[in-house]
Order: sequence, then C-alpha cells, then structure tokens
Amino acid sequence: MNYKVLARKYRPQNFQELIGQDVLVNTLKNALNDGRLAHAFLLTGIRGIGKTTTARIIAKAFNCEGNNNKKPTFEICNNCGPCKAITKGNSLDVIEIDAASKTGVDNIREIIESVMYSTNEMRFKIYIIDEVHMLSTAAFNALLKTLEEPPDNTKFIFATTDTKKIPATIISRCQRFDLKRIDHEVLINHLKSICIKEDITIDDVSLKQISSSSEGSMRDALSILDQASALSNNQIQISELRQLLGIRSKLNFIKLYKFCLDSNASEALNYYYQLIQDSTDPLDILNSLISICSDACKFVVNNNLLNEYIDEFKILSEHGITKLLRSWQVLIKGLDETKNGTNQIEIVSIIIVKLCYISSTLMPEELFKKLEKKISNNRSNQTNTKKSENQIVNLKSTTSETLENTSTYQPINNENKIVSENKLSLDNFEQLLTFLIENREALLHAQLVNNVVIDSFEHGKISMKISENCSFDVVKHLSKFLQDKTGLKWIIKEVQTTTNKTLEEIKDINFENKKKEIESDPIINEVKQLFPNAEIKDIE
Repeated sequence: MNYKVLARKYRPQNFQELIGQDVLVNTLKNALNDGRLAHAFLLTGIRGIGKTTTARIIAKAFNCEGNNNKKPTFEICNNCGPCKAITKGNSLDVIEIDAASKTGVDNIREIIESVMYSTNEMRFKIYIIDEVHMLSTAAFNALLKTLEEPPDNTKFIFATTDTKKIPATIISRCQRFDLKRIDHEVLINHLKSICIKEDITIDDVSLKQISSSSEGSMRDALSILDQASALSNNQIQISELRQLLGIRSKLNFIKLYKFCLDSNASEALNYYYQLIQDSTDPLDILNSLISICSDACKFVVNNNLLNEYIDEFKILSEHGITKLLRSWQVLIKGLDETKNGTNQIEIVSIIIVKLCYISSTLMPEELFKKLEKKISNNRSNQTNTKKSENQIVNLKSTTSETLENTSTYQPINNENKIVSENKLSLDNFEQLLTFLIENREALLHAQLVNNVVIDSFEHGKISMKISENCSFDVVKHLSKFLQDKTGLKWIIKEVQTTTNKTLEEIKDINFENKKKEIESDPIINEVKQLFPNAEIKDIE
C-alpha cells in the first residue's frame, strides 16, 4: 500500500478541522446559516496555508446531502455521495483548474461554455481555479461577465498567493478572504496531536523549531515533521532536526551578534566562516541576525516580551537601544544587497565587518560629551592663563604706584595734562587700530583693516601699500588724525610692493591654520564621519 504523507493524511475535511482561520470559519458559518451565499470567493495567503483545502470544504458545504439536507449547510457530513466524490477529487460538478498550466483565453472559453449546462448530480457546479493570478489579461477579461452574473447553480472559488497580479475588476466581483499564517502556539499544539496519533516522540524544542521553520504554513510544518520522523525513526531529536534543516542553534547566532556588537571583527569573521563550513546558508545567517537584533530591541523596551535566552539578551541589551537600532539598519540594508547579489557568502561577510565597525563608532551623545569635556578643559586652561596675566598686570601697577608715591609731588594743571596727552606713543599697528576705535574713526579703521597692507610701523613713521578699493585718501586723513591727536607730524609713506598682508587676510590665514589643527583631532574626525557635510564656521 502506498504511503500517504502527513500533509495529505491530516488535510481538514470540514470547517471544524480547519486550523487557525477562525474569522473565515465564523463568516461562512453565519452566511450558510442565513442563506447569504456569494457567487464567487477569493482565497489568498502564503503557500500551504489551506487555500485549496478551504475551497474543497466550501464546495462540500454547498453540495452536502447528509441528514437529508436540501440546501447548503455548515455541518458537513463527509459520508454522502457528493462529499465523498469531492474528497476523492472525481466529482463531475466540482471542477478544479490549475491556472498555472491553463493560462489562455481558450481555457476560459471552455469554462464559459460549460457554465450554461445544468449540473450532473450535485446541487451546485463549483469551479475551483488555483493560482488564478497566472491567468493572462485576455483570460481575465473573458471571465468578467460570467463571473459577475453566473447561473444560479454555478459558483466560483479562486485561490492565489499574489493578489497584486489579479485585476481589480476581478477582485471586486468576489468575496475575499485573507487566510492568516497559523499562530505559533496553535501550530505546535496541532503538531503535538499528530505526533501522538502517529506514535512519534518529539521534544518541545524540536516542535518550536519546526513551527519556526514552517513560517506559519501547515503543509510545510507537516512535511518537515514527516521527513524528520523518517530520518530519526520516529524519535526526533533537535540535533538531527537542525542538521536536516541545515540550521544552527539560536545561541550560535547570538554569539556571532555579540562579536559584532563588541567590535571584535576578527572573531566574528572566523565564527561566520565556521558556520559557512558547517553548510549554513549565508542568507539564513543574515536572517537569524535580524531576528536576534529584533528580539534584543524588544528586550530593551520590555524584557517580558521574551521568555528564552534571557541572560544572553540581557548582555546584548547593555549596548543600548541606539546601537542596536543602528545595527538593525545595517542588517536590513544588507538583506537587500544579499538577495540581489551573486556571491552571497562574501556579501554577508562584508556586512558582518560593517556591523563590527559601525558598533565601534561612538554614538552622537558620547561624542558630544567628549567635545564638551574637551571644551571645558580648554576654557579652564584659558581662565588660569588669564588669572596669571592679571596677577602680572596687578604686580606691575602696584610697582608703578609705589614709584609714583615715592617721587616728589607736583601739582598737575591743564597744560601738563595736554602735554601728557600729546606725548601719546603708538608703537604698533594694533595700538593704532584700537586708538581709532576709541576716537570713533570707524571708517578710517575699516579702510586700514581691509584695504591697507602695513609694510613697516614705528612711532611717527608708517610705510604702507594701499589697495585700489580705498574709497578716499587714507594717507591724508590718517596724517591729519595722528597730528591732531599726538601733536606730532607723522611721516606716512606709500609703497607699491610688499610681502605683508592685510589684517583681514592674516585673520583668515590664522583661522585656516586653527581649523586644520582642530580637524586633526580624533574626536572631530569621528564627528565628521557621522556628519560628512558638517563644517567649522567659527572658532571661539
């Protein structure tokens, strides 16, 4: 006798056996009891979720004659002629069509022509079209009119994994049901009951692994269980199961992720290539790291969200949510690169290196704290320097006051005061500029700063080069000002060439030198790596 695989042996035969689709079951139950039945249904969902199985159950509900039923019923008997024929797949009135192999408009014409005929032996003629999204555009257009107004004894049930490829005009004519992925706990409990019936010994860890690997698909879960029981002679162990699935323990990937967060690139790469050597798929490694990063973020937000590997995730959470989220961005971006790339092993290895080095980069708040600390240290040094300078100035003033007090007292009249003022000494260009500001000569000050290059300067004698941008005669105005204020006729000579620069140009050069010095600081380099468009605009 041929062996029947578990996925076929335990296929649901009525609504009560349909696992994990409570919304669909309740909706159809009320519709069948109230007689509010649609003429077309669209069932969507991932592979192995029960779309075709649900379509057959709906076909049974329309045609079941058990218990002398004369109308559609929710309580399917599975013992009457129509139920048995649908279960075996040899009913003349329930026609299953594979749209993946019959995509053309000619195949749809055959359906349209046969729709006009009455049923052979059942209450309703049911057309189940699997993978309906594979039909051509012409085929969909040909089906539109019949789908909208079919004969009273005809029903259509469509099944698909990709609703985006189905025209909106088709979807709008159907009653749509989105079949959900089967819940983790529901799937585990169902697998347990099957293991008891099949006399299969399995531990909870293996059940969780099968459920996780199936991604909510009942058919995938039963196929894995079937294969694992054959491998281990109905004594399923987690080690053999992982070897069968080509996956590693979650602890292995937690260890790899910890290497990355600790910026230990060498250990991370060595461990990664060890996993590759053990036949672990690089894409599976990347997906596992994404899953662990997600769990670590959830643990930081609320540690009650996880109930396994608590100690390990506690260590990972110490790196902080910001660093975890940054690694998440690297992993998600890397997932697209890996899927679109050809050499996945090397792509994932570089993603791991990137993950290590981005983890070693200081966080923005850490950089700001370092900068603030350095700035405060510089300010304290400047304050100490100013205090020393003030002490020297006070010492000098105290000495001068002492000398003045010891000299012979002479009364100071207005004439002596004028003489004292007229003996004012300006020994350098900076003193002259300050003197101009004190005497409110802003225009002359601006010209000297921006349009004049001082070649030489001493008290009573200045040599300068004057730019063409000067708006007035600088020599004349400056000579008059200095003679009025100092009582001395200054010799101001204009030269044509000089190697010196304007005060403004000197300031710019000093600023650039200081800027280069600051940019060479390691902390500033880290800031510029994080903010590549940042610039130093001013230095205080």
